[in-house]
Amino acid sequence: MGVDGGGDAGVGVTQQLFDDHEFDALLKKQVREEHQRLFSERRKVKREKSRRGLFLPPLDGDDAEPDMLPSEKLETALAESKKRRQQRP
Repeated sequence: MGVDGGGDAGVGVTQQLFDDHEFDALLKKQVREEHQRLFSERRKVKREKSRRGLFLPPLDGDDAEPDMLPSEKLETALAESKKRRQQRP
């Protein structure tokens, strides 16, 4: 009777260790998948920002008139360019 009782306890401990190992493996897998998902998401965001030119350094005149709309900046730059071309000899 003592031998059977001791054997059951050993199986319980072995099962507990196996369950702990499975849990650790599952946890590691979930952490790895979450890390990969975040890495992929950041890569997508970075690629999109790069595609849109958001990583480009600001132009020289951009901080001079920050309240102007981009279309107004373009029109001003075109007008200045036209003036320079007309002043050429």
